[in-house]
Amino acid sequence: MDILIGASLGLAIGAICRWLDIPSPAPPTPIGALLVVAMTAGYVIAGNLV
Repeated sequence: MDILIGASLGLAIGAICRWLDIPSPAPPTPIGALLVVAMTAGYVIAGNLV
């Protein structure tokens, strides 16, 4: 359930940034995007271990 809420919130923030022409808070490069994915995966895995 937490993953669904997190993904929905991320999509909502991205859509709002796009509609209001606000610069996206995500990095614009593929390496930066992979870093965000890695941090998110680490957070989810650590949450499952605790």
